[in-house]
Amino acid sequence: MYEHRYKYGKQKAIMTVEEFKEKLEASPVKLEQKAFLVLLWHSGARKSEVYERVKDDIEITEAHVIVDFHQRKKHGETVPPLKIPRKFYGVEEYLVPHLLKPKRVNSKTVYSYETCEGKPVIHSSQVEAKWLFPQIGSSTAWRASKKVLGEEFYPHYFRLRKLSKIGMNREKGSITHLKAVSGIKSLKALEAYLGYDQEAQDEAMEISE
Repeated sequence: MYEHRYKYGKQKAIMTVEEFKEKLEASPVKLEQKAFLVLLWHSGARKSEVYERVKDDIEITEAHVIVDFHQRKKHGETVPPLKIPRKFYGVEEYLVPHLLKPKRVNSKTVYSYETCEGKPVIHSSQVEAKWLFPQIGSSTAWRASKKVLGEEFYPHYFRLRKLSKIGMNREKGSITHLKAVSGIKSLKALEAYLGYDQEAQDEAMEISE
């Protein structure tokens, strides 16, 4: 089913929020999918870490949408809930309106991972809960990402973009900041997520005659 999901290879150019806004607002996808992609964009979480969130994982304050992702997947750390500013693009327009809708109990397949004799083992179970994104699973996340951003993109690109933006901040970006948002333990794993920025490339050329 996913034989062509990475047809265009790994995307490492960092999309701007202005580009994301243009693509999202031009897309005909439903509010739930737009809210999902906005949360994916701002959190840098894995797609399953986002669509497996339930009503009790969210707190909406005057200034933030606070999301508790608990222990991150693939043996990641348990980090404090992320405080996403409501002033960020798409939060007030799509995410908050979707989150404020009444949530009903629905059944969803949840996957967990463990390593057995050096090999990954996947377990699945049906869980009933008040899911924040009841209509979104792995396949829907892929389709929505491609429909909004373009065929060359995929859900994990949102994670690369977020972590790259943090890492590229000359004043505040650090390994500590990256780990605090992602829950990733190792430096090597973090490096795999970093992309490149056109502005940084232009700046590097200007100073390297």
